[in-house]
Amino acid sequence: MSRLIQIIYISRSSFITTTNSTEIEPNVARILAKSRVNNRKNGLVGVLYFGSGCFFQCLEGEETEVDKLYSKLQQDSRHKDLKLISRKLINTLTFTNWAMKFVPLETKLNAELQAHGYSSFDPYKFDAVMTEKVLNLLQTSTNVDSQNIIQQSLDKASVEKPKNHLALLAIIILILLLAIFIFYLSHGRV
Repeated sequence: MSRLIQIIYISRSSFITTTNSTEIEPNVARILAKSRVNNRKNGLVGVLYFGSGCFFQCLEGEETEVDKLYSKLQQDSRHKDLKLISRKLINTLTFTNWAMKFVPLETKLNAELQAHGYSSFDPYKFDAVMTEKVLNLLQTSTNVDSQNIIQQSLDKASVEKPKNHLALLAIIILILLLAIFIFYLSHGRV
């Protein structure tokens, strides 16, 4: 017989955040898009919050599938300082409609943090009560990002990257031309 479990883990992102708090960070958008497909395929559900460079995630599903995904997450280079903060058996799934729910909670979460004496979102400092409060906020909040918003974040990131690559390529070409020019100057060929 399969056992359902819920885990809550936290981690720090290994990437530099490139957006403001009103947009979905492109790296997070890629994680969401991929996890929604994979979680649906593996019968997993959950919720993800990303803020101040930290992930707070709850995953639920059959124990073997949750454990398999958590092992993969431990090897994922987009995370560091991965820490399991809760693991328990559950009777039913909490996030039945969400292969991976994403909730930007800035206003509600900041109010909750301040009410409990926290100056910023740092799940590594949370006690059990605060962890439960954050999970409750995630469970009861609306999933405001549609697939379109995630896709827009991904599209924006893919448009911005080539610009950065073109600028880098232009600098490399200029350096190479300068090196060639200096080489010819030093050998009296100009």
